[in-house]
Amino acid sequence: MSKSGWITTTAASQTSGIPKRTIIAAINRGALKADKLPGLTGAFLIYPDDLDRWLAGRGRAA
Repeated sequence: MSKSGWITTTAASQTSGIPKRTIIAAINRGALKADKLPGLTGAFLIYPDDLDRWLAGRGRAA
């Protein structure tokens, strides 16, 4: 699967204004879908539509 169009947790944080740690926590608990690159320190890649859905859900929950 091609990863073009995907964004990192850092880019998601910068775009949304939400701390990177919060985004990673959402990924780890399964609230935000992401793929992890191989390796122990592999970065998470998030599809922008999944980030948008998660952000919309946070707005309703707040």
